[in-house]
Amino acid sequence: MSSPVPGDAHLALFFRRMRAPLVVLITAYAIATFGFTLMPGEDDQGNPWRLSLFEAFYVVSYTGSTIGFGEVPYAFSPAQRLWTIVSIYLTVVAWLFSIGTIISLLQDPAFIHSRRRSRFRRAVAGLGQPFYLVCGYGDTGRLLTRTLSEQGHAVVVIDHNADKIEGLSVETPAAPVPHIRADARRPDNLELAGLRSRWCLGVMAVTGDDAANLKIAVSAKLLNQRCTVYARADERSVADNMRSFNTDHVVNPVEEYVRRMRLAIKQPAAFRLYHWLQSGPDARPPEARRPPQGRWVLCGFGRLGRAMHTMLVDLGLEVTVIEENSNLPGLPTGTVQGRGTGADSLTAAGVETAAGILATTRDDVDNLSILITARDLNPDLYLGVLENGLSSHELFRAAQPDLIAQPSTTIAGSILARIASPLFASFIEQLLAQPDATSDELVERLIELAGPQPPELMTIRISEKRAPALARLLEENIPVNLDALLRRSPNGPRREALETLLLRRDNRDILLPSADTELAMGDRLLLAGRAGCSFRLRGLLENDNRLARALTGQDLHQGWLWTRLFGRPRIAS
Repeated sequence: MSSPVPGDAHLALFFRRMRAPLVVLITAYAIATFGFTLMPGEDDQGNPWRLSLFEAFYVVSYTGSTIGFGEVPYAFSPAQRLWTIVSIYLTVVAWLFSIGTIISLLQDPAFIHSRRRSRFRRAVAGLGQPFYLVCGYGDTGRLLTRTLSEQGHAVVVIDHNADKIEGLSVETPAAPVPHIRADARRPDNLELAGLRSRWCLGVMAVTGDDAANLKIAVSAKLLNQRCTVYARADERSVADNMRSFNTDHVVNPVEEYVRRMRLAIKQPAAFRLYHWLQSGPDARPPEARRPPQGRWVLCGFGRLGRAMHTMLVDLGLEVTVIEENSNLPGLPTGTVQGRGTGADSLTAAGVETAAGILATTRDDVDNLSILITARDLNPDLYLGVLENGLSSHELFRAAQPDLIAQPSTTIAGSILARIASPLFASFIEQLLAQPDATSDELVERLIELAGPQPPELMTIRISEKRAPALARLLEENIPVNLDALLRRSPNGPRREALETLLLRRDNRDILLPSADTELAMGDRLLLAGRAGCSFRLRGLLENDNRLARALTGQDLHQGWLWTRLFGRPRIAS
């Protein structure tokens, strides 16, 4: 017997488990039916008569189902009534056995799991549009799923934790999200989730286990080289291993925190922009405050604490460490033993005369306590704090530190920015190389443009496929510059609240191009604006009449008859 296809596995399991009950039921009905044909009876004239095979099966059918329809076509003889009694008990017992087996099967974990997998497979196959595969539904996965769904992207979720998957079942994302409880480290589960599908745009390995994320990233790259892989790695060695397998974007939270803290000290304006654009959809621009020069107090010497200490020392700053565990390797000379939550240990570390404090312990309550106590002792401190989980996010916001290091928002924000535009990484690197005044001006323009919410990022490519209306103008040598594209009419106000962040032309990137920059075929633009700007702008670039109205203030006559009479419509330059 050939093995069933994976999608019918639950049906195969059902028939395999029901084999014995069906045999018992069929046997009982066969015995009862055949017995009825043998039992002697009399017709209404007193002549000998026996039930035919059809009549016998008819009687057994209503007898076995306990309907009790009566004695047909004639009154039964004692022998027939005796066999009716035997048939009732025989078929009822067979039915009870079969129904009990069905109920037991429907509650069987293996059958439930197989049915869910089949339903999940059908849901993924029925998407029929590009989607992202999120592996791990913790704080990061939840934030990614919600944001991508709100942006109109299809999402598939896989996680081994039943509570998290059940939580997704009762949540209300913008669109239905196919999800399954399964181990994402297994390649067959990734294939079940659509990894090999031509619609799979990207895979996000964002579990809390570095080994699992590494295996997911490697499997994704080997099984589908077309999709983009985003991965979280807490250990530097794991991050390096992921990059060696050409993982497209690896986020190491510790490296990100250190980079942001370094920017806050060296380039505070660049830090505001960098942190704002890469901290998730609910981020707010930090206050424009440069950390004061002087000594720093570091509470907690774990992975993040050690990295922060190394960075501060490299910048030539004096650091005093507070650590409860005095046996940790690598503790610097002068470390104060304590948790930092009380005024005694903070005073011993000289917090009253310090420039800033970083609370990096693994306990969110301790970090909040350190932050509040230190502020009471020195109101001018620059406050940086590690928020380990999103459950206390509102408390950390209410405490108003200068820098919140939150792993989930950091990872999700970094991934979302690169999903929004592949040009984003190049834009950030070029911007950080500019004077800090450039970032300061840009962040103020973006706040005025989009408000406190992070602006929507989008990429447009000028080609016949992506921007056909604009491409037709450029092919006819009609010049169009950035200013003309973004205004309502030739001399009118701006049509869209958009900021051009980067122009890529012939593998050369132009940061913050001027408004009079003329566009050319093959150009790629990174734009930032209010929510919904990408949808409206793409509609403009694909419609000749709308583009003509935006550039000249006049409608463009078009249609089959107009084209036959006067030739191709065109806009006068």
